[in-house]
Amino acid sequence: MRWGGGLDFLRIILNGLCVTPSNDRSLFLLLPREGRARRIRSGLGAMRRVLLRLASGGNLRAPGWRPFTEQQLLCAFADYAGRLDIRFYDYSHRGLVTALRDVKADIVLPCSESLGRNFPVPWIGYIADFQHHYLPQLFTLRERFLRGRSFRTMLHDARTVLVNARTVRSDAEKYYAGSAANIIVLPFAPSVPPEWLDKDPSVVRRESGVPENYFIICNQFWVHKDHKTAFIAFASLLSRLHGDDVALVCTGGLHDYRAPGHIDRLKELLLELKITERVYLLGHIAKSEQIALVRGAVAVIQPTLFEGGPGGGSIYDAVALGVPSIVSDIPVNREVDASNLSYFSPGDDAELARLMLNAMENRKASASVAELLLQGEKRLAKLGQTLDYAISATLN
Repeated sequence: MRWGGGLDFLRIILNGLCVTPSNDRSLFLLLPREGRARRIRSGLGAMRRVLLRLASGGNLRAPGWRPFTEQQLLCAFADYAGRLDIRFYDYSHRGLVTALRDVKADIVLPCSESLGRNFPVPWIGYIADFQHHYLPQLFTLRERFLRGRSFRTMLHDARTVLVNARTVRSDAEKYYAGSAANIIVLPFAPSVPPEWLDKDPSVVRRESGVPENYFIICNQFWVHKDHKTAFIAFASLLSRLHGDDVALVCTGGLHDYRAPGHIDRLKELLLELKITERVYLLGHIAKSEQIALVRGAVAVIQPTLFEGGPGGGSIYDAVALGVPSIVSDIPVNREVDASNLSYFSPGDDAELARLMLNAMENRKASASVAELLLQGEKRLAKLGQTLDYAISATLN
């Protein structure tokens, strides 16, 4: 509930569960509400982080990693009204058990932490990625230990575990050989909810002060998302265009809890490159507005050094909307199933700049709305079948 990509992942799961509605199946979305005890623990945790930051000479003014408010969560899932029942529960083990009993749940998913072998309701686990093995420098020793312990417990306790990519399943089998869990890879299933097409991209663009031609990056400003390479490439692109009015739009939270000074260093880079006025840092915005901006972009750029799913959430959306994408050539991104896709070597700003220029010079008309909806329905059908299989395998 502190991660925009996490909300997007829940939307994907909900889309798959809603695609084949059954008269004998009711869906509930349980969202956490922090009680007094949880708030006290959160406050103590925040105090500990401040002390650690002071001890290491860090920036005390760096913002914390705050969870979304209840209103923000309700807005994020407002378009599911009528298809499922949204309820808040006390954010604790006991609170979850109580909520599941209240709705007479047969199964609960996806669980990013093990609920234990003796949990009273069958459950399906979820592992996002094994980033701490590939980019250990982005994690403290304690964080690596806790992630390793959490994944080991998950693969020991869960009958079924969902992952977003074949590469993640391979990592689980490599690092935790001998696990009895049934690891199921979710299919790449981007789709276009009709309500995504309600907002006029030109209206949202004007409200944001963005010029007509722009590229967009929809990532939180975490170090491994590698905005730096995109910024340098964009500066190179501008030098080739000789004054053409083009911008780079960035959406997503501006804070990396692992590197509180990261956004400040990126802003300094923008100043050095003399492109501050051409780069729009919009922060976390409403999903409907983000989608409208993606629809109007020349292309979506995904410079990431690591992802747990093909292309990450931004490319998921771009493919659903038929918008061209330029993505880093890392193994998981090769699992993206799309035609209007270009790859560049991770960290290669010159190659990225060349592909951005090519995207501007060869803009093509996007697919029709009817075609996008049809493609999305086919992909969702596969996702729904996979989730139904995972549920049956866990219950039987």
